[in-house]
Amino acid sequence: MVSVLRKHWFLLLVLLGTVVVAFRPRWLGWTSWLDPTFCGSIAVFFSAWTLETRSLGRALARPWPAVWATVISYGLVPGLAWAAGQSFADDQIRIGLLLVASVPCTLVSAVIWTRMAGGDDATALLITLLTNCTSWLATTAWLTFTIGSRDQALDAGPVMVKLLLVLVAPVAVGQACRVPVPLRTLATQHVIAWGVAARLLTVAIMLKAAVEVRNRFDGDSTVPGLPALAVLALVCLAIHLIGLAAGFWSGQLLGFDRGSRIAIAFGSSQKTLPVSLILFDAYFQGYPLAVIPIVFYHFGQLIADTFIAERLAGKLVRLEEPQDELL
Repeated sequence: MVSVLRKHWFLLLVLLGTVVVAFRPRWLGWTSWLDPTFCGSIAVFFSAWTLETRSLGRALARPWPAVWATVISYGLVPGLAWAAGQSFADDQIRIGLLLVASVPCTLVSAVIWTRMAGGDDATALLITLLTNCTSWLATTAWLTFTIGSRDQALDAGPVMVKLLLVLVAPVAVGQACRVPVPLRTLATQHVIAWGVAARLLTVAIMLKAAVEVRNRFDGDSTVPGLPALAVLALVCLAIHLIGLAAGFWSGQLLGFDRGSRIAIAFGSSQKTLPVSLILFDAYFQGYPLAVIPIVFYHFGQLIADTFIAERLAGKLVRLEEPQDELL
């Protein structure tokens, strides 16, 4: 039991939080005080601070898997979300799908799930950095040419500045903090603790968003019914799984090794919740139901990827087992 809790504490915490949101949302009233911008920036900083620069250097020596994952993350996945959004009559749902699909890869879970699956975590690190450091351009472009051109006038300049401050600045500061030996030692010796802190901040932001969705169910007559919500949840999960499968199998066609393909799969399909909520809070408060697909996508990716990572790790063990020689 202890080993199960240690291995799956994050997933169990997410599931427990989901139950509390469904039946006792008032217990999570404290999440209303959380600022997604502040919490997201701190989580990114913790993750960047603990990134081994030497590991990044190793990945930079062979960057093409990370480049390909970035292409999928900002090409295929938002394209799927845009196409799927056309089947929904509600503009708010379309906006939410694009908000969640056009943001960068999460700095925390992509590396952890890649490592769990036996993949190349150095490549996963590079994917997270590439997607986060280019989000100011790629995310802004998607939102400007899809949402901004149809639903509202979206000024690209403030969005780009916001993403630079929330993503690029914390990554730069986190890596700069590794230069002084005492700070690098502090990050290295307590890497697990900082990783846990970053994930707890992510869970807190997830619960804040989930509570907002739950409250809308009670007070908004325009919220879709349960059948429509179930379809939306399946659509969000399908977008993620198609991106994951495309990353894994296209990597094989391109000749990448298995470890890189696993990193591509998780890095290209996972999306970061804090950035989605930051953009929602800053520019799309007039579309309150847009937060629903954001929450569905993130809860779905964490639950599904836990089982996928274990499956891939099990296959890796079987591949590494010595085979009996034929006599």
